[in-house]
Amino acid sequence: DGAWGMQMNEVLTCIREKVPTTAVVFNNGQWGAEKKNQVLWFGDRYVGSQLDNPWSYAEIARSMCAEGITCTHVDQVTDALTQATRNQEEGKTTVIEIMATKELGDPFRRDAMKLPVRHLEKYKGTVQVKESDSGQPTDL
Repeated sequence: DGAWGMQMNEVLTCIREKVPTTAVVFNNGQWGAEKKNQVLWFGDRYVGSQLDNPWSYAEIARSMCAEGITCTHVDQVTDALTQATRNQEEGKTTVIEIMATKELGDPFRRDAMKLPVRHLEKYKGTVQVKESDSGQPTDL
């Protein structure tokens, strides 16, 4: 959901230009890619990756005159996609918000990150000698 917050305005463009689309937002309450890096390489010290959003992206979609569907269980996803397909055939844009767990996948560019090297003495206590064993956040 963190990343989709940057694309939300595209829904307005689709509505304004009458381009029916479907957007699927996996709402896990975090900037997942950044948090995964913090789990693996920064000892679970989270900075700016937790999102405590009180809003619903499906409700935001409806406020923009799009259709908004919220899925709170995996059994609802098929029906939501079916409805979104119907909506698109009728010329409507739909946002499907899937409420997801905080479990994190592997980074897309695993080769691009390595354990940080601390050069300043005041940060020597934050040195990680290996990646996280679980690869998952401690705040699940």
